[in-house]
Amino acid sequence: MKMAKVIPQISLFLVLICLSISKVNAQLDFDVACRLAQPFCSDAAQELTFPNITGEDISFQGLGCLDSTRNSSWYFLRIDEAGELIFDIQQWVDINGNNNLDRGEMQLDVDFIAWGPFTTSFINCGDDLPRGCDNNGDGENLRPEECVNNVDDPDYYIQNLDNTSIVDCSFARNPEEGIFIENFTIPNAQTGEYYFILITNFSDEAGVIQLQQTNLGEDNAGTTDCTILEPGVGPDIATCGEFPVSIEGRFPGAIMYRWITPLGDQGLTDTPVLQATQEGVYELIGYSDINGNDIVGRDELVIVDVSAIEIAVNPVVAEESFAGSYTITTALTTTPTDIQALGFTDFEYRLDRDLGNGFIEYRPYQDSPVFENVPPGDYQVAARYRGCPVSERISDIFMILGYPKYFTPNGDGFHDTWSLINIENQPAALIYIFDRYGKLLKQLRPGGEGWDGTYNGKLMPSSDYWFRVEFNEPTDPNMRRRVFAGNFSLIR
Repeated sequence: MKMAKVIPQISLFLVLICLSISKVNAQLDFDVACRLAQPFCSDAAQELTFPNITGEDISFQGLGCLDSTRNSSWYFLRIDEAGELIFDIQQWVDINGNNNLDRGEMQLDVDFIAWGPFTTSFINCGDDLPRGCDNNGDGENLRPEECVNNVDDPDYYIQNLDNTSIVDCSFARNPEEGIFIENFTIPNAQTGEYYFILITNFSDEAGVIQLQQTNLGEDNAGTTDCTILEPGVGPDIATCGEFPVSIEGRFPGAIMYRWITPLGDQGLTDTPVLQATQEGVYELIGYSDINGNDIVGRDELVIVDVSAIEIAVNPVVAEESFAGSYTITTALTTTPTDIQALGFTDFEYRLDRDLGNGFIEYRPYQDSPVFENVPPGDYQVAARYRGCPVSERISDIFMILGYPKYFTPNGDGFHDTWSLINIENQPAALIYIFDRYGKLLKQLRPGGEGWDGTYNGKLMPSSDYWFRVEFNEPTDPNMRRRVFAGNFSLIR
């Protein structure tokens, strides 16, 4: 059962009159309330703090778990990286104006309700923001009385038991107990989604509101997109063949907008949201008058279909052969060639290795094109644009020369002979094996069966042995002749 905040006693007659008048105005204002929402984000670089609202008589009675929404402030956020987001919401009288809660500053009661996800920040508040919950899931008769305070049941909204787009809702049951921080959770946010938050100031004291994401940097934590704080149309967009793409923009003071797209001038509109149907340059112009004469801002973005680009994957081994451990750096060449120059560089890389039964994943996809501490062997590098599997391309096979540190000639079929790794493509290579005293025991043929651990038909003892190889350095474009010597162990 919900518990309402305490409202001062007045006569029943005045209550009925006020409710009958305010009910019409509140409903009318709610239909457009979220259009005035301010963009919000919270990342490691900034935590935004906003002035609260005072002196507002309109209250959207019965809005989710809230019995009163006096002095409503509206915010919206956009998701950058997918994951869970957890926020603290608090409000206080900021006496010194430094946007920090300092000793001696009075904290204020704060309540909130949040909705989402949406594909745009331009929504119809009355139609798109449900005012009640649907606990039986029949899609009918959404009632605020069914909504739960997340203080009473923290999992209610996380498990979507409300069966609506209300994503969280909370009020401090007893503010006099000193509970001034509310917790707001988005459990599984996806990149590009929008969420709306209404925050109240029940005490009607002037102060500031702060939303702070508290799980930044944790495993599976999502992030907010701070580019929405800037006027204009936001960052360029990479799509994996998925059209249409919803784009939008804002300019302070603009009441009319115009899109210029690859298909031409789209005409004046009061809602700067567009469904882009092809890649190209999209420009938005904002006007301060209804006739589109006074320009207050213009900005553009580029949409690229990354599923259609061609990627050439060119791995390079940093160390020369027989270094033991290697660094592989991958360069990409894309067609069209200006894709990366435009800033579309969000590629990821995977290293595959042939262990004798074909190539399998050796290092999973990563952001860096560099793979370190790689042993000798046969490899390929796969690269793709992030989130676009169909753009994946794989490099040619490249081989890194090396040698086993030991072998065990005991006839079990494992490591029974010793030979260099990946020398078979160099028929002119010369390979010699010596004992510790420098006595020549065997000359090996590149790609041959290797040394079986015998000399003149006799088993050689467990010990360290030495080798010397003359070969052409494959990491050198001129394939210069090199000599390398090393040792390995025979274990019986």
